[in-house]
Amino acid sequence: MMDWKRYGKLAVMSAAALGMTAVLTIEGAQAYFTTYVSAGGSQVVNLGAETEIHEGLSNMTKHISVENASAVNDCFVRVKVFYGGELAIEYAEPDGGQNWYPGDGGYWYYRPILAAGATSTVLDAKIVLPEGFDKDNFNVVVIQECTPVVYDASGNATADWTTVYSEYQETGGQREGADN
Repeated sequence: MMDWKRYGKLAVMSAAALGMTAVLTIEGAQAYFTTYVSAGGSQVVNLGAETEIHEGLSNMTKHISVENASAVNDCFVRVKVFYGGELAIEYAEPDGGQNWYPGDGGYWYYRPILAAGATSTVLDAKIVLPEGFDKDNFNVVVIQECTPVVYDASGNATADWTTVYSEYQETGGQREGADN
């Protein structure tokens, strides 16, 4: 027959140790369950921004606008024009607006927040060619990037350009999404 006095103390001590371990780890377990949640159903959650660049060309001028293709996320956008050689580019808004401004790294930034589904005003980038320049063998590439709207502690909207979404990918030496 079993000696309950002898094994009873061992059972009580084991139960106490197990209880203390459970109490000490319950806070971590609560943090796990409140941070990581799974749900059933089929709702799409889009945490990024999605934009599309629209370009036109006339008289060596690129007409650039950016559309926020996201259904729910507002964003800030910027564009950069790449070209060959030492040519000058003159930037202007054809409607006389002041929504675009030059910034760091040769980018042109769109000042207002670009709401979901909205399109920016047009930015013209005119390539100034010298006389006799062969414009048939000349490429202009426009890159656009966007970043989600972030709010600071005071509730002011800011752009965090360390988090950037862009439309081009390197594929075999050519960039997709870039327009020549």
